[in-house]
Amino acid sequence: SLDGAYHGDTMGAVSLGHIDLFHKAYSGLLFKTDKIKSPHCYRCPFNRAKPERADARTYRKCQWECVGLAEKAFAAQQKRGNPYAAFVFEPLMQGAAGMIAQPDGWLKRVTEIARANGALLIADEVMTGFGRMGVAEGKMRKGENENLSPSPSPPFLSAPLFASHLESVQPDLLCLAKGLTGGYLPMAATLTTRKIFDAFLGEYEEFKTFFHGHSFTGNQLGAAASLASLDLLQTSDSEKARTQLQQSLREQLPTLWALPHVGDIRQVGLAVGIELVRDWQTREPFQLREQIGFRVCDAMARRGVLTRPIGNVIVLMPPYCTTRAQLNQMIAAIHESCAEVIK
Repeated sequence: SLDGAYHGDTMGAVSLGHIDLFHKAYSGLLFKTDKIKSPHCYRCPFNRAKPERADARTYRKCQWECVGLAEKAFAAQQKRGNPYAAFVFEPLMQGAAGMIAQPDGWLKRVTEIARANGALLIADEVMTGFGRMGVAEGKMRKGENENLSPSPSPPFLSAPLFASHLESVQPDLLCLAKGLTGGYLPMAATLTTRKIFDAFLGEYEEFKTFFHGHSFTGNQLGAAASLASLDLLQTSDSEKARTQLQQSLREQLPTLWALPHVGDIRQVGLAVGIELVRDWQTREPFQLREQIGFRVCDAMARRGVLTRPIGNVIVLMPPYCTTRAQLNQMIAAIHESCAEVIK
């Protein structure tokens, strides 16, 4: 999995996480997993993106050194005779790690390396799925999502609902939740290819079944909400609204560069991370004890905008029904709150 990964709080999922704050207490119980470097352009360990007033992904000057590290990690494990079983990732943006936006092409390159080394691809799209990562990135190739899509994409949709498909990556397993019901009821799903599904088919006495279950699995209200949400998501009006909202965000976010303590603005579709720093020219971060992110979000709440910080990163994930007036209010709240909190 990736540096800074977060995939949940059961033992297997925690084992894939690499945020000590969440997982250190359980270190003695976890399975062994390895991590590869996240493609964090703004905090590039190779210093390939000098500070500018723009998304660091747009002005980086690199030779994909982070991809090279991934290739070395897979090759080393292969050489030890114990190749990795799977590569688990959040496509296009890592949420809990700090809204780390992956540069175009990174996901495609790294998943090709994983495939070449025999690893299954497991996409965690709990946050990124169902159109959150954008809808105006071009059409999928015919048949590309036939194994994983809950239903065939309507012909009028110009982009897939899953972030992996935006880079033509076809995972072997796809983990979904959050947007499945539009946030109204708890519901999650794991989709897989026919090949993996068939591995658990057999005669009753063979016990090949993948035995699993939770007390509230298959909740009927959650299933009904999911079906209704999927129907709405797959209409031309819904896609049009998401496209317009994404474009409006792209037009308004650059106004935040006027704030001297905005270091990076990372937008992928309808998900945004705004990193606040003490000095944008040096990227010096605020100390956590200053609680800058928390205080800015608290000031935004007083202005009618509810969001959350991840450390010094302000998270924006507007609902798909957000109006232009509400978006204006959101951007204005950031301006005013940063000016109030950061003197």
